[in-house]
Amino acid sequence: MNRTVSQTARILGVDVQQVKTWAWLFRDRLSNQANPEKGCPRAFTDSDILALMHVAMYWEQHPDMEAIQAGLNCDDHCENPVYREILYSHTPLLQEPPEDLDETWRHGIFLNGGGVEQYLELARSYRQSAETLLDSALESSEPRDWGYPVLFAYRHTLELYLKIIGEIQEPIHSLEDCVRAVEKRHSQKIGSPIRAWITELDKLDPYGTAFRYADDQAGTLRYAEYWVDFVQLKFAFSLIFEMLDNAILRTGLMGKPPRKRE
Repeated sequence: MNRTVSQTARILGVDVQQVKTWAWLFRDRLSNQANPEKGCPRAFTDSDILALMHVAMYWEQHPDMEAIQAGLNCDDHCENPVYREILYSHTPLLQEPPEDLDETWRHGIFLNGGGVEQYLELARSYRQSAETLLDSALESSEPRDWGYPVLFAYRHTLELYLKIIGEIQEPIHSLEDCVRAVEKRHSQKIGSPIRAWITELDKLDPYGTAFRYADDQAGTLRYAEYWVDFVQLKFAFSLIFEMLDNAILRTGLMGKPPRKRE
């Protein structure tokens, strides 16, 4: 993101005039907008600020200009973890999109008011997250530490799939209600064992809160203990999502969202 002279000065802990002086002295290592044409506002990119942090670090009453310039030429300041932490601590979570943003930017995501291009893509994203969490849990020595996040991610994915297929308008969370809506919408029962698995999960977490908030007051978890085999869980949900994916493709609902969302 770009920052003004005053913002840059606050990050570096110096006054505005010092920033302008450094910008001119080390102009060859900074972007053009750090020394713009007359009448244009001065702005500093993240790379500019990292370079100026290096300058500030080695600036003395009688600075060694050649040594500072040599350090900038090595580009070590760009990956310096201390400089990065200082920069990130002065950076908002939601930033203006960079002017050179393109498909090569792989370290973040672009958010816009239009939402996900296809609603199904959102469901599949949650599915991928659930599967990644489960694989990490299986590889760890303490899978119980992953339990609730894994189950929540799978349950939320399942809810999204069912709402797509059932074209559900109401803000409901019950998987059992979603199943009934799907079966009514398409005049066809969901077969076993898939329906049974969904019903099991709904009885455990009827309102979508048990795994999100450790709130089991409404489900059967309050009254009993259960063992969840993560390997079997992965197998079961693979079958469930394969069936739901095929159902979406057959009904031509690819990317079609419910008309009302929560």
